[in-house]
Amino acid sequence: MKIFYTALIYSMVLVSCKKQNKDTVAPTLANHSKDSTTIIKKELLNKNNECTIDSLAMQTTEYNGTTFYTENNLRGSGVINLSINKNTEIFNMDKTPYGKILVNNDDENVYDVKLPKVVIAREIIPDSEHRIFSFDAEEPGSDKDFLIIYINKQKKLIEKKNNDYAFNSWENYIKTAFIQLTPEISNTSKEEQLYWYKSLKIKGDSMQIKSIPKADCDYIEEYKNVTKWIQWKKGSCKLIKFNFCY
Repeated sequence: MKIFYTALIYSMVLVSCKKQNKDTVAPTLANHSKDSTTIIKKELLNKNNECTIDSLAMQTTEYNGTTFYTENNLRGSGVINLSINKNTEIFNMDKTPYGKILVNNDDENVYDVKLPKVVIAREIIPDSEHRIFSFDAEEPGSDKDFLIIYINKQKKLIEKKNNDYAFNSWENYIKTAFIQLTPEISNTSKEEQLYWYKSLKIKGDSMQIKSIPKADCDYIEEYKNVTKWIQWKKGSCKLIKFNFCY
């Protein structure tokens, strides 16, 4: 199964680097039929125009009728990665039910995702090969009993009890990712936008990056030795693209 993860113009490096990179091929609006579902998706993704580069092209995957998107708005204190091996409930902030992720015995469709048909989260790829559930989140210590995560730009709750999770601050999460530059970054050339980078240092909105050679991931096509400082975000809107070599 090919997964396409796009952070548009700009969105845990694993051992394997042999599959199609999700960040380099973006579905466009032309790929979507102009029906009511597309209209709903567009309204949801552009609500309040929080980051002007939010777009339908930030689709990460589709799974059993649910379409998953990432976004450029950075929410909370970092990212929570869930390892879902049993049925998991998600609640609204008032503890009323919001949705569920059920575990099946089916080798092909491991999960039955009971969420809205359009889901915005940091990265969700539920297929049997990837099993990725990553959410922008508040620090786990902010609530005694629940994890506070973000789905569809709103806070939701997942019980800590009996759920396996790992939390990374934004700085630590970024260090797990490959980075690509975008035209939104002022001191970058078109050639530099072709290279892939790793983060060396982060100081507020500034980041020191270093380019990565082709040997580090099969998806890297261009390389030149570059080390530089960039402005990687404005407020809560990131200007870089996250890539993962799955």
